Amino acid sequence: MTINRPLPVDAAARSEDDRIRGGVLRFVREAALAHESLPGEVELAKRLECTRQQVRHALSSLERQGIVKRRQGAATVVDPVALRMSVRLEEQLEHSELLARMGYQSAVEVIESELIAMPGSIAPLLTSQAGPTALRVVKRWTADGVPAMVAENHVAFPRDVPDDIVGEESVFTLAERVWGESIVWEVATPGVTILDAERAELLGLPVGAAALTLEIIGTTVSGRRTFHAFETHNPAIVSYSFVRTVRPPWSNSYSGD
Repeated sequence: MTINRPLPVDAAARSEDDRIRGGVLRFVREAALAHESLPGEVELAKRLECTRQQVRHALSSLERQGIVKRRQGAATVVDPVALRMSVRLEEQLEHSELLARMGYQSAVEVIESELIAMPGSIAPLLTSQAGPTALRVVKRWTADGVPAMVAENHVAFPRDVPDDIVGEESVFTLAERVWGESIVWEVATPGVTILDAERAELLGLPVGAAALTLEIIGTTVSGRRTFHAFETHNPAIVSYSFVRTVRPPWSNSYSGD
């Protein structure tokens, strides 16, 4: 039997704020794609079934991030570049948090979880202190119920494999628990793949469709490379950007905004 307990007042308030912010962000994404301005505060409040003040609070938060621009007496417009900046390749985030930044309701499910012999293609990429066994976990994240990303993770273990392995936990949490130190940086290599039947079904996309991939190697504070991940992303859900610094001397001829 499941017992539903009411949320504490502050948690309930945060949940409602998150719902409204997520709803506003959905309109922001749609406006950016259509190159249009946002509906007015009254219309947003009506569609999101909340107060105008709650909408105004959400818009103020997005304005501080530069994602929307507001001016009294004018329509609220979206800065598409700032929206892209909220999802950057060089930032390490749990995928659920990344989806939340874009206003999606996210969920994650474990598709497969098993202890296997460390694959020969992955073993050379990880720490030499790893034993012969790895935990292979395939997970799928959804955004508003639509498949967003599939990750195939291989977590390395020392010679002795712990008894309390749980495939549902984050690879970061598991790697830290097993090796006694946290992941502090990653090597992330982007690529593109043509979806085979298995990945296409998991992502709800046609066979042969193109998708972004990220190959990730997690490294601990002492330099141990303790997990390998291969992510396949639905390009319709999130578009990634990264920020590059121009080396000096900078050109004085550029006068763009």
